[in-house]
Amino acid sequence: MKLILQFFALLFCLQSFSQTSDNTEKIKNYIENYFHYDREILHIQFNKDIYLDNEDVAFKGYVYSKNTNTPNLSTTNIELVVYDDQQQIIQKQLLFAEFGTFSGGIHLNGKFKPGKYHFHFYTNWMNNFKEDDSFNQTIEIIDKKENYHFETNEPNWKTAEISLFPESGVVINDILNTVGIKIKDCNKKGIEIKDGIILDSKSNEITHFYTNKMGNGVFYFKPNLNEKYIVKIDTDKLKISKPLDKVQETGLVVTYNNNLTQNKLLVVLKTNEKGLELYQNRKFILVIEQDGVFMQKEITFNDKKTEQISFFDKKYLSTGVNTIRILDENLNEVTERLVYIDNDTSPLTTLEAKPISGDSISLSGKTELTKPRLSISVLPENSICMNQKRSLLGTFYLNAYLEQPELANYDYYNPDNKNRKQDMELLMLNQNKSKFNWENIKSDPPKINYPFQKGVTVSGRVEQKEKSNSKNKISLISLKDNLFEQAPIDSNNAFKFEHFFAQDSTVLVLQMINEKNVAQLTKVEARVSRDEPRFVLGPSFDKTICPTVIKSENVFSFTAPKPEDKAINLEGVAIKNNFKKEILVHKDDMSSSARAFKIKDGNYQSILNFLSFNGYATGVNPNDNNVYVRNSRSTYLGDSATSPAIYIDNFLVFDLNQLFNLTLDQIDEIYIDQTGNSDQTATGNGTIKIFMKTGVKNNYFKPKYSSIVATKGFTPNIQFKNTKLETQNEFNYFGTLYWSSDLKANDNSSFTLKFPKNDQKEIRVLLEGFSDDGRLISEIRKIPVINNKL
Repeated sequence: MKLILQFFALLFCLQSFSQTSDNTEKIKNYIENYFHYDREILHIQFNKDIYLDNEDVAFKGYVYSKNTNTPNLSTTNIELVVYDDQQQIIQKQLLFAEFGTFSGGIHLNGKFKPGKYHFHFYTNWMNNFKEDDSFNQTIEIIDKKENYHFETNEPNWKTAEISLFPESGVVINDILNTVGIKIKDCNKKGIEIKDGIILDSKSNEITHFYTNKMGNGVFYFKPNLNEKYIVKIDTDKLKISKPLDKVQETGLVVTYNNNLTQNKLLVVLKTNEKGLELYQNRKFILVIEQDGVFMQKEITFNDKKTEQISFFDKKYLSTGVNTIRILDENLNEVTERLVYIDNDTSPLTTLEAKPISGDSISLSGKTELTKPRLSISVLPENSICMNQKRSLLGTFYLNAYLEQPELANYDYYNPDNKNRKQDMELLMLNQNKSKFNWENIKSDPPKINYPFQKGVTVSGRVEQKEKSNSKNKISLISLKDNLFEQAPIDSNNAFKFEHFFAQDSTVLVLQMINEKNVAQLTKVEARVSRDEPRFVLGPSFDKTICPTVIKSENVFSFTAPKPEDKAINLEGVAIKNNFKKEILVHKDDMSSSARAFKIKDGNYQSILNFLSFNGYATGVNPNDNNVYVRNSRSTYLGDSATSPAIYIDNFLVFDLNQLFNLTLDQIDEIYIDQTGNSDQTATGNGTIKIFMKTGVKNNYFKPKYSSIVATKGFTPNIQFKNTKLETQNEFNYFGTLYWSSDLKANDNSSFTLKFPKNDQKEIRVLLEGFSDDGRLISEIRKIPVINNKL
């Protein structure tokens, strides 16, 4: 989409404007060179942001391409570093992204001390750029043994501070000036003011202003060069003032009107009468740009008008924050202004919750996205665990371009906020400059020093000395992930697999194969390694610096957990039992879900026949005369994907033909786990472990492979579980009703999910996601639980 915009924008410029060709071409080259390389940007949805110390932290990540405005399908390696509030590293993870998304989490299990923790997500590729496109999220972990102090919505009045943002950074004499005003406390919480005053040096009221709930406002006035002005707020809770900067004799101001019909943007470059004299016969270039999409126009004041007007068709501009720059004839920036272009029509999403049998809630939804990838968190109505109201749109369209990101940005996109467009205009006014510096764009384009990382590296050596003309290879197998790769062995007996996608704790099998594809017996040493890139710009955290205001009505006490039932001690009671329990020697090798069989002497049944009576189909494939063992539910005879992992004396069997002549009289114990939980290599079709009797010759079972356990691979996603809370009040404030990092929608983009009602009459839903064509959805809604029965 952005490539199309670039073409039409350039065509529009060439057809509509008369400019100095050299500067026009230079600007084009500067922008195209600076934004030539694709940039990733990340957004992560957490299931909430306040956790008890025994809960699960869960998240879903979205990777977006800034050059194409679509999911970034190339990204695989996501770095996560978790810091405590003293910025000490607590944990690192490598997360696997596929099709533009990734998932993960942490089982807290009491391992994290109470306090605030900062999750920093980034990629190595981001290090090539001066601008920070990483993602930071702060969570709080609390201890149930301590009282919890609820955060108050009231700002810290004593630390309120006024910031002023004259349009284009200057107040000019004798013309109408626009000045932005921002009022925030020491925790950057916006302060809403109903009436503020601008006074001159004689205390005359010049104009009034107000601020919205984000703390942003604006006032307009026509200043006098010889006068001084002051901003004053005098209310019951806040008494504060701030002088305006000195009025300038002349200068340039860029302003705009973003509310015209026919999708037009009006941009005005203005000065005063003195400026007309100063800027006669001088040329300026107006540039509007975002990520390589730009439009430009030459402007002069030769017509003796103090306001130079330009119209732009917004369909040629990118959605989100665009930067309006005024450049002089030497292409130095004179001033800039940010404008938000809203070309994106948010997809309609419907959500409905109703009670169903079994004291549960059914939540149904439908979105206009095609084949969406979604994540959803459902919290109780009175949850206090959703303080940071962040939006996927706010990350990709807003913060991607702001020097000072606006973290709590959902209200700028909330369809229930009728003033959201006006709020966005005020936010754009109250920004000093874009994240992208013009001097960098002009003279310092990115240099690629940090590679685009994919997967990890598995490298090692074989013990057997290789001949110079050897064609032997190493096979690398991960049954759990259905991965199989081969690599050559060099003259130093070394091998290397690059860009291999292995999870932590996965068993990797390495086997040397000759040119006839026959396994060779040799010792193999190998290790998993990867570069662990640091983020060059360093993490950037918004730390709380205000002292906590403690009020008695804002303190919550947790209920002590109920003591566990104690077993009754039956002293003096003797029970005689003549049953002789079988002793299973290898039971600790399997999980509790495995079925164990102790084979009695005199049983000459074949192992294949035994397995056929215990959940598997066995036999010889008539097409290739090879033995198969497969899940009995499979219908395809040769489907290896349905085969269980089979071990003999804890050695994995690759050639199932070794089972053909194996009978039970040679076997001591058999364990069958059709869940696959007993084995890190299992593919999900079960694990079978066979243990031979002592003294039975099993040389022909001797494995011709080595195995290692991956320790620096990708961190697997957690299996999210809710934590049981002691009281209804605890659940109402801190509980989670439902979380899914992979919400499945059907062919018409609708979905239904069920979860326990937990005495909720209204629920809070956080739904986010995107589609292949880059359309975004980000909803934070309160949904009533409606009983349709009359």
